[in-house]
Amino acid sequence: MTYLLSIKTAVILFPLLAFLITGPFILYQYHKYTSISPLKTLIIYSFIFYLLCAYLLVILPLPSKDSVISNPDWMIQMIPFHFIVDLIKENPLILGNPKTYISAILDPSFYVIAFNILLFVPFGMFLKYYKGYSLKKIILASLLLSAFFEFTQLTRLYGLYPKPYRLCDIDDLILNTMGGVVGYLWMLDLEKRIPPKIQLEQQAYEKGKTVSPLRRISIFILDFLIYIAITIFLGTKHPILIFIIYFTIIPNFFHNKTLGSAFLNVKIESSKGTYQYLLRPYFLYFYYIYFPYKILMLGSQLGTIIGEEKIRIIFYLLLILTVFFFYIGNIFYLIIKNKIFYDKLLKVNYKNTFID
Repeated sequence: MTYLLSIKTAVILFPLLAFLITGPFILYQYHKYTSISPLKTLIIYSFIFYLLCAYLLVILPLPSKDSVISNPDWMIQMIPFHFIVDLIKENPLILGNPKTYISAILDPSFYVIAFNILLFVPFGMFLKYYKGYSLKKIILASLLLSAFFEFTQLTRLYGLYPKPYRLCDIDDLILNTMGGVVGYLWMLDLEKRIPPKIQLEQQAYEKGKTVSPLRRISIFILDFLIYIAITIFLGTKHPILIFIIYFTIIPNFFHNKTLGSAFLNVKIESSKGTYQYLLRPYFLYFYYIYFPYKILMLGSQLGTIIGEEKIRIIFYLLLILTVFFFYIGNIFYLIIKNKIFYDKLLKVNYKNTFID
C-alpha cells in the first residue's frame, strides 16, 4: 500500500511539475538543437516522473508528528551487508522445497532488497543512454542520489519532524548503487536495439532547419515575457517606448533579431524585400493581447446589465470560452498549415540561424 500511495501521489504531482519545467525545457531544446524530438522528450519526462516516484517512495507515507515522539533520536544502521544476515535468518526459503519459493519472494527480507536494487535500475539506464556515463560515473551518481535519500531520512525530513520516522541504512546505499550498475549493464545490451542519442539529436537538427509553428509560438511568448520583465524592472511609466526599443530599434541593430528570437536561433525578416515585417510585433500585440483583452472587458461590462444571475454566469463562461477558442483555433491553424494569414499580410519570413 505504501508503494501504491507514493505512485498515486506522483501521478497527481507530475502534471504540475511537468508544467513548471515544460517552458524552460522547450526553450533549451530550441536554443541548443533548434527542434524537439518526441522520443527524446518522452525519455526526459519519463525520467522526471521516475525521480519523483523514487523520492516519494522514500518519504511517504508521512506519519503524524505525535506518532514519532517515542522513536529514538537516531535511527541508523551502519553495518554494511547486514541485509545478507537478515536474509539468511528470516527468509523462509528452503532450496530443496519449491513450495517455499513464493513465500520467500514475498517475505520482506527478500522483496525489500529487490526493491532497493530495482529502484535505481532506471537511474543507471538513463545515465548510460542519455548522458553516456561510464560505469565509474554511474556508481558515483547512484551513490550520491542514494546518499541524498538517506540524508532526507537522517535529517527527519529536513527538520520537519522532531525525530526520525524512517531508518537510515547503509545497506540502502549499497543496494541502490548495485541497482544503478544493473541499469548500466542492462543498457549496454539494450542500446543495440534502440536509436542512439546522437541520432535523436541529428534528427532534431535536421528538423530544426525549418522554423516550426511551436518554435514561432515559443518566440512570441519568450519575447513578451522578456518585454514585461524589462518593463517591471525599470518601473517605467512609458511601456510603449520600451516596446518600440525592444521590438523595433534593437532588431534593427541586431540582424533582425529580438532577444527571444536570437536565443531560439531565428531571424525574422521580409519575404519580399519590403519593411512590412517590422509591423509584426505591433500586429501580434493587438491581435493576440489587446483585442482579446478588450473583448473580455467589453463583455464584462455588458454582463453587468444582465439581471438573472444564472444567465450572467453562462454569459461570462461563453465569453471566456470564445477567447479560449480564439487562441486554440489560431494555434491549431498555425500547426496544421505551418503559416497564418498575417505572414502573407506582413510579408514575414522566418529563417533558422543555428550554426552547428
